[in-house]
Amino acid sequence: MKWNRAVLAGIGLMGVAAIFVLGGCTSTSTRTDLTVVTVNEGATYYSDLINEADSAHIFIPIDQVKVSFGNQPHDGSNPAAPGSAFADIVVTGYTVTYNNGIFTPVSGGMNVLVPSGSTTEAAITISNPSEKAALLSTLTSTVTSTATITFTGYARTTGNFGDRVSATAYLTVQVDNFGDTDVNQ
Repeated sequence: MKWNRAVLAGIGLMGVAAIFVLGGCTSTSTRTDLTVVTVNEGATYYSDLINEADSAHIFIPIDQVKVSFGNQPHDGSNPAAPGSAFADIVVTGYTVTYNNGIFTPVSGGMNVLVPSGSTTEAAITISNPSEKAALLSTLTSTVTSTATITFTGYARTTGNFGDRVSATAYLTVQVDNFGDTDVNQ
């Protein structure tokens, strides 16, 4: 009788362990990881409210930053061979939110392919230019904010959609009228 209970307990334990092992292949824990290598090359971004350097061509600058994505196997193994299942990640969109609400959240679509073991660069817009005009009359000093940027996409199987992936990055943003020079270069 003890032998049967031990066998049943062992089978039950194996069943529970199998649930944890299979949990690694769900849509929230994928076979490959999307990483954000850098945003704006790791530097603070200066959001200039208006550019009046040329009085005949005054404009509100668009806040656009460069992002570098990486694609690494979830288990740390060697990158998948090109064209094999889960070798590529496709980044399909992003959302930017600000910790102090200086700008409202911004979302955008993307179509960026990141091969396994590689990096790929893209650019995103991090604010709505129409909000900058309103800040001109109310902003009295430089405002510093942290932008949280969440990227979403999927690990591509051979020609099909696969597991969902996401990655989050943070960017320090300073907002002010910076005197009409390109402070981001």
